[in-house]
This record gives sequence, C-alpha cells and structure tokens, in this order.
Amino acid sequence: MSLPPYTPAAPTKEPLDYVKLVNLDLSKFDDPAGRQELAGQLYEAATGYGFLTLTNHGISDEVYQRQMQIANGVMTLPPEEKAPYEVTPEEDARGLYVGFKPAGPLGHKGGFPKQLDHYNILVHDPKNRPHPEILRPHLKETQEVMHFIRNNILKKLLSLMAMILQVPDEVVQATHAAGGSKTEYIRYMMCEPRPKEESEKYRDIFLSGHTDWGSWTFLFSQPISALQVLDHTDGKYRWVEHQPKGLVINFGEATERLTGGLFKATIHRVVQPPPDQRHLRRIGVIYFARPADDRELVPIEGSPLLEAMGANKPMDDRVFCMADYLDARKHGWKRFEYDIDRPADPTRHADFFAGEYPDPEGHKSLGKFDNVPRDVYVPAVKA
Repeated sequence: MSLPPYTPAAPTKEPLDYVKLVNLDLSKFDDPAGRQELAGQLYEAATGYGFLTLTNHGISDEVYQRQMQIANGVMTLPPEEKAPYEVTPEEDARGLYVGFKPAGPLGHKGGFPKQLDHYNILVHDPKNRPHPEILRPHLKETQEVMHFIRNNILKKLLSLMAMILQVPDEVVQATHAAGGSKTEYIRYMMCEPRPKEESEKYRDIFLSGHTDWGSWTFLFSQPISALQVLDHTDGKYRWVEHQPKGLVINFGEATERLTGGLFKATIHRVVQPPPDQRHLRRIGVIYFARPADDRELVPIEGSPLLEAMGANKPMDDRVFCMADYLDARKHGWKRFEYDIDRPADPTRHADFFAGEYPDPEGHKSLGKFDNVPRDVYVPAVKA
C-alpha cells in the first residue's frame, strides 16, 4: 500500500497577532561558547512563555517532509481500517496513548472533539503492537526519527537544563533514562474542518487550553495556523507562527515539577484556523518526551539555583511517579479552565470534559477527580 501524495498548505495571509518566541540554533551546541549562549536562551524561554523554536536540529528537510506524508497517509485511512488499532480502554485509563484515539464516547471524554483524531506509536513497546498496513513499510524510518529526537535533540536540551540548574549532566540525563519510559511516543494527528455550528458549540476551540503532562513536546511546525500560547506578559492568547522545517518546543508538567516550577509548563490550545485556512485539513507530527516511569516528580536534588530560589520543594501536596501521574491526570486531577478569554455559557456551549471518566472493569485509579469543579486559571502577569 503506497502513501498518498501530500502537499503542505500555503501559510495564512491573515495579519495574526503572533507571539515572539526564543529560537535555539542547535548548530551552536558543540561550541562551548555557543552552548553557554543556548543555555541562556533556554532559561529565557523556560521562565517566559514556556515555548521556543528549534532550528538546525539535525532532521533533514526530506525526513521532515516524509514524516508529514506518512502522518497524512495514516490519518486519512477509513474508519474501518483504523478500528483494529484503537487504544484499549485499559490502556487509555492508565494514560497510555497508543494506537488510534477511541472512535466512541471514550475518545471524546479525553477532551478531543470528533473532528480531531490521532495515532500514537510508542518509542519502547514491550508488546510489539501491530500497526496499520500503510505504516508498516515506513515504520523503521519513523522509529529512527523518534530515536534521533530522544537520543540527540532531547539529550542536548537536558544538558542545557543541567547547566542552568548547576548540576552534573548525568543527574538530569538520569531523569530520562533510556528505556525507562513505556509511555513516550510520537503522535500523528489530524484536525478536519468542522461545521460552523459545531465550532461555535465549542467556542471555536479544537483542543481547550491545557498543559502537556510529560516533560518536553516536539512539534513539527506546519503552516496551518491554529496553535496559540497564553502570554503571561498581559494574559492574552497569541498565535504561534509557522517556522518552516523547524520544531516548536514546549515544556510539560513533568519538567515543571522536576524544576520546582522554574521551567513553566506551557499553557496552549488549538483553535479554529484563520478564514483563509479554515477549509483545510490540518496534519500534525508531535513527539512527547517523558521521564522514566518510576521517576518521582519532585525537584532535581542538589541544584544551587533551585535552592536559592526556594524551588527545591515538591510543587504538589501529593507526589506521584511519572506513571501514576498520568493515571491521576487522566482522571481529572489538577484540571483547570484555561480558556479565560472565551468563557463558557452552559446554555450554548459544550464542556470538553463533561461527566466522569468511564474506567474499565478492574481498573483501580489513584483517585477520581472528575467531579471536582475546575478552577478558572488566573494568569500572574509579569514583566
């Protein structure tokens, strides 16, 4: 089965209000002075928007474009060909994203509208799960991309993080020990255009404001504008501009907890594209890095910087390891209402997370938090 052709869309011509992100040029990493410069830029991004872009990251233009084509081929399969590869209820309840999103109510309960679908491939899959026929000839190159991100790009970012925290490199690298995470994955994603009435029902939002649960997220930048980040300089959402062949990086909740809140988890969302792109299908490739499953999400020990800033204590009153944290978050723990500029009207708008998460029989969750009212996030505006 051959891949269908894929041509990226033209960038929007709409005059959007873009956020100004830090860009890390990774070609500077091997030079000591350049590495010091990168560490300073990473600190600026981590304590600012929590978003940055990467250029000269080592993924060739050909491989980059090929991943977009593979993602398009996988995501445009008909429903009957996706069904055998859906995540099981047992895996979904543990926050283990593998295979296709469930097609029924379980998929919508995760906050994903029916026009959004995704397929996840684990970096370390002890069960060696099968994949759709269209992906099988290209699985090796996808795995090579995953391992390059993990063993090259991620390691460089962790080294810069160690420089910032003033701890030995191996201390930070150990948080992401090779093979330690059974939940780290690459995601192929598709957002289909949706009717005006359906879009208004969800306040013109595809994915509500959120922070990622893992440590670092690597997004292959693509030209259909839909990604927004909350700007803490004034509490407004701004658009993330397309960076051709670049990677868009954001920090997740695990990194925030490993640094005692110094590295801010990025509040972001996916919204209705601008008018000149609203009719287009949006294809995405995203890599989600996570610490080792048994790593407790507490600040990295021995950091003079965290100690000086008073950021060397756990952020939460309940400490989880990474694997258990995913379970708790899947069941509504620490869920906020981040779409502060588009308040929901219960008489007109649907709730992305309405109702209790339906656990499969025999699953013992670490707590049920679905019925705890979501606090409305109040941004701490800073200079």
